[in-house]
This record gives sequence, C-alpha cells and structure tokens, in this order.
Amino acid sequence: MKKVIVGILIVLAVLVMVGGTKGLQIKKLIAAAKDFKPQVETVASAVVREEKWQSTLSAIGSISAAQGVTVTPEIAGTVKEIAFESGATVAKGDLLLRLDTSTEEAQLRSLEAQVQWAKVSLDRQSTLRTNQLVSQSDLDSADAAWKQAVANADNVRAIIEKKTIRAPFAGKLGIRQINLGQYLDAGKPIVSLQSLAPVYADFSLKCG
Repeated sequence: MKKVIVGILIVLAVLVMVGGTKGLQIKKLIAAAKDFKPQVETVASAVVREEKWQSTLSAIGSISAAQGVTVTPEIAGTVKEIAFESGATVAKGDLLLRLDTSTEEAQLRSLEAQVQWAKVSLDRQSTLRTNQLVSQSDLDSADAAWKQAVANADNVRAIIEKKTIRAPFAGKLGIRQINLGQYLDAGKPIVSLQSLAPVYADFSLKCG
C-alpha cells in the first residue's frame, strides 16, 4: 500500500513539473505574440490590357546613306588651301578646298578697271546723245562695250568661285585624296561625302 501511494505521489510530482514547464513556455509565446508586428508588403496595381507583340527576326545587312558623292573640282588648278580633315563631319556650305586663283584675281582687277572705264564712256555718250551731239549708234556701241566688260569680269568671278570648293550637303567626309600644292585636273577626286540623315538599311529576311 505504501508503495502504491509513493508511486502516485511521484507521478503527480512529474505532472506538476511538466505542467509548470509548459505553462512557462505558453507565457513566453503569449508575450512574443504581443510584441509581434506583421511586415507591410507594398502592392502595385496595373490595368490589364491585350497587346500584340511582333515576332523578332535576325538578319545581316548594310547601312547606306541617302546621299553620297565624291567631291571633285570643276576647273583644274593647284591646291592652295585644304580646310578639312579625313573623317570630319561638315555642314552644307562648309569650305573644303581652295585652288590657287592668283592669276584670275589679277585678271579680275584689270577687268574691273575696264568696267569702270566703259561705264564712264557710256555715261558720256548718253549725255552727248541727249544733247544730240553723237549718233544713236555711238551710244549703242558704248553700251555694248560696257556690257561686254561686265560679262568678262563676271566670267572671271565665276572661275574664282568654282575654285573655292564647298560641301554640297551636310554629312561625313571620307579619306582625303589630295595634298597641298598638288595640281588637280578637272574631275580629280578630292574626298567622298556621305549624308548622315537619313540612312537606309539593306537586308533580306527569310520567313517561315
């Protein structure tokens, strides 16, 4: 009988100990639950819509400019000034090259003097004609001489202008093909010029 009572007491003691331990664990869990703060998640929203996506195809091609020329002189001459570098980007009208125009400039000064003298003669003949001191043919001859002198001067100015070579359009230059002091024949390549916009892409695609 005593052994049974002792066994019961031992079982009760074990139950009390286990219950105390579980009680402490439960208290700790409750305290931790009070301090727990749930994390706030950021949620973004968007309107769902249907879109069509193009298929992607790979291809090998080449890029070509819409405009491309090889700049050449219209008139032969000796290179006096080179105003560009190979590979440079230029705007329309930028100076590229000057050929020697010393001979033409001397001719122009002489012709301009002739224009002035012809104009003086024309004015004189016009005054004399008004006073009926010369014939109409004399006045016409003076007028023709003045116009001829003007035309001669304009012709030399045009030659000088053609020996000043400018970019015909904006773009990128290629490799320079001339040197300072070189004599260029008419049509001799100076440099290539390719426009930068627009450009075209040439390629072929195989579908299916």
